[in-house]
Amino acid sequence: MSNKKAQGATEYLIILAVVIIVALIVVGAMGLIPGIGSGAKQKASSAFWQTSDVAIPSYALSAAGGNITMDVRNNQKDSMSSLTLSVGGTSATCDRTSLAAGQTTTCVVTKSCAAAGNSFSYPVSIGYTDDATSASYTYTGEGHKLDGKCAN
Repeated sequence: MSNKKAQGATEYLIILAVVIIVALIVVGAMGLIPGIGSGAKQKASSAFWQTSDVAIPSYALSAAGGNITMDVRNNQKDSMSSLTLSVGGTSATCDRTSLAAGQTTTCVVTKSCAAAGNSFSYPVSIGYTDDATSASYTYTGEGHKLDGKCAN
């Protein structure tokens, strides 16, 4: 009779252990534990911004220089003009403010970073005029922030 109670207790403990492990994996993947899942957050941000209508295919924040240097690409079928960009409320300086379809420009924003390896997360706002319709738009990335780690 005591063997059945011991078997039931063992099964309960095994199931509880599996549930705890699954919960830790989910919490880690969501980035709620510092140091675990932060790489996933950066990869998701990078993937989103590479494919958006006004894309940021590459970006880096230099700890030494205190600047975010980024490429901005027009992923739309029509050309755009009057391009403005702000990252974390700070306006960027771009090489070009008019982009044909598929064309890229480099923009620089002054942002500080305490040390190389530290994470950053900034909201992005991109303003532009669609040359085909003359309509003005502001694109904020549907709430996606620009996430990454400070470089040397």
